[in-house]
Amino acid sequence: MFEIKPIQSMEAIPLRQMVISPDSPLEESKYFGDENEDTIHIGAFAKDQLVGAASFYKEEHDKLSGKSMYRLKGLAIDPGHRNELRGQTLILFGENLLAQNKIEVLWCTTKVSNLPYYQHLGFHETEHTYNDGEKGLQVLMVKHI
Repeated sequence: MFEIKPIQSMEAIPLRQMVISPDSPLEESKYFGDENEDTIHIGAFAKDQLVGAASFYKEEHDKLSGKSMYRLKGLAIDPGHRNELRGQTLILFGENLLAQNKIEVLWCTTKVSNLPYYQHLGFHETEHTYNDGEKGLQVLMVKHI
């Protein structure tokens, strides 16, 4: 059993660093917009321990159209808690909050190997790609909520 609830950005940062960029300094896991009032950070807890985090930023993308959109970034699940639907539950919880606030579009970028995961969650691959150095080829994904 686990609990999903809002968290502060400072709670998400160490988990992001451990999962997303373990070879980088902690500072690099702090994202622009983390402290914005309209940014939403959500955590998954197992026995009071943070094991998953996702952040949602009010951010438009110049390749997308929509009246209101947010970006999913920094989805991080502790490796010991993968395949337990933590990521899926975090994203769906976030989508619900966004929908309640009349947000229409959720977007993210992901590496090609993660496309099936996001497609399973209802995201659609766009034709927009870019190379992000160490991360490799990134694909813009979008979901209308």
